[in-house]
Order: sequence, then C-alpha cells, then structure tokens
Amino acid sequence: MYKRFNEILMKDWKTEDIPDLDGKVAVVTGGNTGLGFRIALELAKKNAHVVIASRDRARGWEAAEKIRKETGSVRDVDVIPLDLTDFRSIRKFATSFLIKHDTLDILVNNAAVVNLANRQVTKEGLEMHMATNHYGHFALTGHLLSAIKNSKGARVITMSSGSYRSGKIDFDDLNWTNRVYNRSRSYGDSKLANLLFALELDRLFKKNNKSAISLAAHPGLSATERQQKIGIGGMLTKMMAQPVEIGALPALMAATYEKAEGKQYYGPRWMIRGYPRLEKLKSIAENAGMARKLWKFSEELTDVEYKF
Repeated sequence: MYKRFNEILMKDWKTEDIPDLDGKVAVVTGGNTGLGFRIALELAKKNAHVVIASRDRARGWEAAEKIRKETGSVRDVDVIPLDLTDFRSIRKFATSFLIKHDTLDILVNNAAVVNLANRQVTKEGLEMHMATNHYGHFALTGHLLSAIKNSKGARVITMSSGSYRSGKIDFDDLNWTNRVYNRSRSYGDSKLANLLFALELDRLFKKNNKSAISLAAHPGLSATERQQKIGIGGMLTKMMAQPVEIGALPALMAATYEKAEGKQYYGPRWMIRGYPRLEKLKSIAENAGMARKLWKFSEELTDVEYKF
C-alpha cells in the first residue's frame, strides 16, 4: 500500500492540489507563527474559515491581518486566545469557539514547545513538553468533540516528529521528577504521545461510527524561527532545513487530500526534507495497549471525557 500510494505522490503534492474549502471551518493551534501560520494561510487561501488559536492575542491578530492582506478576505480569519498549558484557557477557548460554530471540519494540533534546555513545569507541576504538546491538545480536542462530530468527514491532524522514535511513555515518571532531565528525550516522549493519541482517536471514531478521521504529520527539518535558535540543532537547521512553505505540506496534505485515511502519517519524502509522502510508523507508535493506557491517564489528568 505504501509503495503504491507514494508512487502517486512522486508528482510532488503542492498547495495547488488543495481542493476548494469554501464552507469549511478550521482551527490551527499556534497559527500565529512558523508552520502554524503557513498552514493557516494556505487553508484560508482555499476559502476555509480559519480560527487562529494563539497564546498571544496581539500576535494572533497580527497574523490574521497578514493572512487577510494576502488572501484579500476581510471575514474568514478569526483569533481566539489559547494557552495549552492552562486547562481553564482551553475550556474558555472551546466555549468561545462553540458559541460561534457548531461544526469543525479541520483541527490542526500544531503548537508545540521543542527541546527546552531546562526542565520546566506548568502551574499544575506538569512537565512542559508533555503538557503543551500532548495534554493540552488532548483536552482541546475533547472539548471541541461536539463540533467535530457535527461535521461530515471532519479531520483531526496532530503534529508529531521523527523524534518519536526515541520516545518512551514512563507512566511512573512522566514529569521527569525521578529521572535526570534530558530535553531531546522529553520532547521525543511528547511526540510519541501525539502519535498514540492520533491513532487511538481514529480507533474511537470508527468504533463509535463517526465519519471523522484522525491523522498525524511531521514537518521534517523546517526553517522556523524557533528551530533556528536551538543550539547545535539551530545551526543544522540554518544549513539543512527546507523552507517553512514546504515543511507545512505534510500537515496540509493530511488535512485536505481527498483520499487520505484515518491513522495515516505524513512527512517529507527524504525524512527531513522534501514534498510529502505517506510514512510507515514504527511499532512503538502502534502499541494499542499503551495508547489506551495513555488515553485513560490523560482523561483523568485533564478531567476531559470524550463523549462520542
């Protein structure tokens, strides 16, 4: 399947291949900068109504204005503040969104913190990589589930990373209080959690006879401002990274490609760069038992129950 599918993609899937999205509603977390901004922009160019979820309201509106100028639209970009490390902020975002919208066609769980040099925790004492990258998006998706269910063929796209291969879900020490903190491993843990979440969500959509699908994507090595400031990795990014416009394509393909299916994982053709292709996941990401245990743990921790 992967060989046949990727032969189709040899034509280089580009933004020109995104279908018209008129009437579709999309939410992009971290849509004010980097990959999130590019994803939001391209969705808006294809006539989707885009909601930028931004921790900084002012920066969110700056991004919205840039999108409006480039697309010529004065009505199809909105901004709602969202702090993924604050469960109250997540609930407030969902409430604000659901007042305006009863459907959600595309949810791109994009925002992330990457390779924090020192261990950081949220107000609740949760390790920052896992809190932002996994718990926050788990809670957000759960709060928005009613709108997702109301949309025919809705898609939830969760951004991961090749770093998931080094990840480990240590249920006895998810906050890194007992282990010596390692920023790359901590980040990898959260990216593995993203994939376990994405695949389990799709299983639950199917189990409950919902038309929505859940997919995952990763951007490879992309020249975002954040990546270029991270130590040695930043130096490598400046030398080897592909433009953000290309790095955003796997997520855009997962969100809009008409033949995409649930549980698929999209990334650059050459691992860290190139046009998008369908990737085969390592077995660690397809561990159904671990995914269900993490799901239950996340529901209890976030106090968000998915009501299908």
